[in-house]
Amino acid sequence: MEVIVTREENYRIKWDKFISENENGSHLQLSTWLQSYRSYGFDYELFIIEEDNEIIGGFGAVIAKILFFKFYIIPYGPIVNDRNLSVLSQLLQVIPLRAKKLKACYCQVNFPTFRKPNRITDYYLLLDEIGYIKGNFFKYVYSSNGLNWLDLEKYTTTDEILLDFKSSVRRDIRSAERKNQIIKYATLDDDLKSAYQLCLDNAINNNYSIRNWTSFKPTLVELIKNNQAKFITSFVDDDLKGAVLLVKAGNYYTYILGGTKKEKPDLLTGHLLQWEAIKLSFNENCIGYNISLGGSTGVKEFKNNFVTRQYLNEDDKFYIVLNTKIYKIFLFFDKKIKPYKNNISKILATIKKPYKK
Repeated sequence: MEVIVTREENYRIKWDKFISENENGSHLQLSTWLQSYRSYGFDYELFIIEEDNEIIGGFGAVIAKILFFKFYIIPYGPIVNDRNLSVLSQLLQVIPLRAKKLKACYCQVNFPTFRKPNRITDYYLLLDEIGYIKGNFFKYVYSSNGLNWLDLEKYTTTDEILLDFKSSVRRDIRSAERKNQIIKYATLDDDLKSAYQLCLDNAINNNYSIRNWTSFKPTLVELIKNNQAKFITSFVDDDLKGAVLLVKAGNYYTYILGGTKKEKPDLLTGHLLQWEAIKLSFNENCIGYNISLGGSTGVKEFKNNFVTRQYLNEDDKFYIVLNTKIYKIFLFFDKKIKPYKNNISKILATIKKPYKK
């Protein structure tokens, strides 16, 4: 076995291929996604284990540094092939050692259960022996709480999928298809910007925050270029009506964000775009579609109408405090700044210090 700690382009490509094809993978482990945290002044690294020049496991870590605080965060992982589960033990042990070497005061993992909720129970004893504690106290790097999953492997046609939806959803999808909406996949910078602006407007109108266009543009452009994401849009007479961003990893797409124009009569654009996302997933032979968790009550009801199954891993986050004194100081400051978390990204973006090993 060979251990590689890197951010080199050739390994990034190799790692992203591993994450994309491995059913235990997640878009949160794509190097393109990890790299997006640089807009906050954070950095990242890939920790890879190879055997016979083939990746058999590893993780991508976000290295978050604010002033003299440093954190080593695995937003999802470690990731291994099912045939190399023994490597998982090695990775769990190396994470706090690597974090300590980088002088982080805290390390955190979001243990992936993905449709295999019993897997983690085999490692509870090991996690305890190493010193991991259940919890998640660093909130500035997103860690998934699970999947809102539509299993596509049991279907042979898209018509079969449609018939499984609630009658109201089938009706709304068919109605949306009759409203002269044209589906397009945005790839050019101007089209991506317009689609993202619609999502920003939607976020503002519904009182939640997403990254601004300037900070997220490099990530989005690279995701689209690498065929790791799709930005699906809907138009009527060249007027943009809705957009959804999907990112692909683990042989499935995850719904990241979206937005629609609120008009009367309702064009039901949201139903049309999600149906397009599901058809795209099916036609690419994906194992499923993750419509994602969360949202307002109305959004959650909308998602649940697609007859998905939720796989939650909110309790599968673990951490180790590596420097108690520094960590306690962080907790004090974190409590003070908690009411201003929506503006944290703006603050972090102004404190950009180069990452050093």
